[in-house]
Amino acid sequence: MKAIIWDLDETLWVGTVYHGESVKLKQETKEILKQIDKLGIDQYVCSHNVKEHVFKQIDEFGLRKYFKIIKAEIGIEKDDMIQQILDETGLLPEEVVFIDDTGINRELVRLKVGCHVDFEEDLYRVMKYFDTDRLKSMNQQRTRTDFETKWTGTRKEFLKLVKNEITIKEAEESELPRITNLANRTNDLNAARSRYTMQEMRDIFESGDYVIWVAYLTDQFGDYGLIGEIIVNVSDAKHWFIKDWCVSCRTMGRGVGTELLRSVKEIANVSAVEKVTGCVIPNDDNYRMGPMYIKAGFKKGKVEDEKHYYIYEVK
Repeated sequence: MKAIIWDLDETLWVGTVYHGESVKLKQETKEILKQIDKLGIDQYVCSHNVKEHVFKQIDEFGLRKYFKIIKAEIGIEKDDMIQQILDETGLLPEEVVFIDDTGINRELVRLKVGCHVDFEEDLYRVMKYFDTDRLKSMNQQRTRTDFETKWTGTRKEFLKLVKNEITIKEAEESELPRITNLANRTNDLNAARSRYTMQEMRDIFESGDYVIWVAYLTDQFGDYGLIGEIIVNVSDAKHWFIKDWCVSCRTMGRGVGTELLRSVKEIANVSAVEKVTGCVIPNDDNYRMGPMYIKAGFKKGKVEDEKHYYIYEVK
């Protein structure tokens, strides 16, 4: 499946813009759109609505960035609007799934256009068309979130209760695709905001000048998999430089980023290293990374060319 076309009223949100109601975004909508976008699946909108009302509501919810084309018309049937999308994009009907809460719309599109059609009250289940492993992971995450929302104790008690377990190890060649993907798709917990091709990551891995450590996380709800990486330039035996450090946003608050830094510090402490330096190129998304360096025992250094440096002096 290469694309998904969404209805809006009573599908992505509860209520109808068409009738001028105040609508409420479904709890899972943003996460679903985000995860489908991460998979490289194109997303479109087909709605029986006044275009101006639709764009206004989409912008209020901050969803515009996820949609390639937004079709919103009153006097045109949805099968015609979807055919227009296919004509404009070159997509084949069998490559597209249309999600709509109204049965007659689904049947018209199925018969006249030939797309896959479906509706799930629980939007998480739409992932069955794209990535069943991701669906499993997302369901685990929803269970975690529900459990955490109801928790009234401390964060430390919560992590102990759910058996939060972090494993740090040196990266293996087979993990390079996941490391590359993680670095390229992570924003909130990405210190340097670097992006890599697969070949660039392989060159780093094979150069001998760098060591890549990765983090895995499990808890009682399931296995997160590889969710963190830190790339350290060790070519200078006395002064290591952290080239890249990022952690999946799904694990925010689980201590993974701090544990990666702690591991680097521990190895530096028993080596001939005198200093470890890292940097953050800050923006509105990754503002947490500088404070995480400080929390891990690094001291704020110079600011140069928008790079904020953090230094750990090995004792």
